[in-house]
Amino acid sequence: MSDFDVSTPAVDDQPQSEPEVSEAVTSEADAEQVIVSPIQLEAVGDRWQLQLPSAPTIGQEANAEGLTWLDLQQHLQQLLQGRENFWEAGTELHLYADSWLLDGRQLEWLSQQLDRVALKLTRITTQRRQTAVAAVSLGLSIEQPIAQPESWQPKSLTSAIAAPLYLKRTLRSGAEVRHNGSVIVVGDVNPGSSIVASGDILVWGNLRGIAHAGAAGNLEATIFALSLAATQLRIGDRLARLPSSQAAGYPEVAQVIDGQIQIRRADPGNK
Repeated sequence: MSDFDVSTPAVDDQPQSEPEVSEAVTSEADAEQVIVSPIQLEAVGDRWQLQLPSAPTIGQEANAEGLTWLDLQQHLQQLLQGRENFWEAGTELHLYADSWLLDGRQLEWLSQQLDRVALKLTRITTQRRQTAVAAVSLGLSIEQPIAQPESWQPKSLTSAIAAPLYLKRTLRSGAEVRHNGSVIVVGDVNPGSSIVASGDILVWGNLRGIAHAGAAGNLEATIFALSLAATQLRIGDRLARLPSSQAAGYPEVAQVIDGQIQIRRADPGNK
């Protein structure tokens, strides 16, 4: 018997691979560092939208998750960091603010943060009237969701719509106001701007944009202006286009009479 016949365990000539312990540990460590932002940023068509989490209840600084406005500021800065090339410069952004109470300074801060990454804040959806007023004061479009019932019931008016939205400023071209109630503007509504309200629309100035009153189906809504030269009027599902002529020179009111929108001089004696 040769020396090679000695019974010994077979030795595998292939090199043994090292266990990937270090990679697994690194991956777990990375996973622990991942922080899910409470703010959602996503593309919708040719624009982007920013969704804030649920807001604090009235009188509280933090929401149900313990987040304050300061926390949201930090999360937003982290979310936007390094994303300048995710969209074209000047891309419009729609902010969904839930019922966060935001004043002019906070909205300006938001706009500045978005400007730094080439996003343009143009519209805000909010449930708070104070936030809506602050947004319009900065030239932003606002939206306060309007309920769309199957049929309009005058008796449900007080419960169906919110308190009037009072705006003391001119609406410039491109601005849009949507409110689940009446809208009162002390100023002009310029061409290219629009107001959509589930209640009445009263403009203490020149109305030269688009006005849609009774948007939830209320044919009893009215549109009033000191100078009525709107490009389009709507009340409920009725539509009227005004001739391209100058305003009458006196206050006028638009109402649905006999199924059609009619414009008359705003005279207390008219009924």
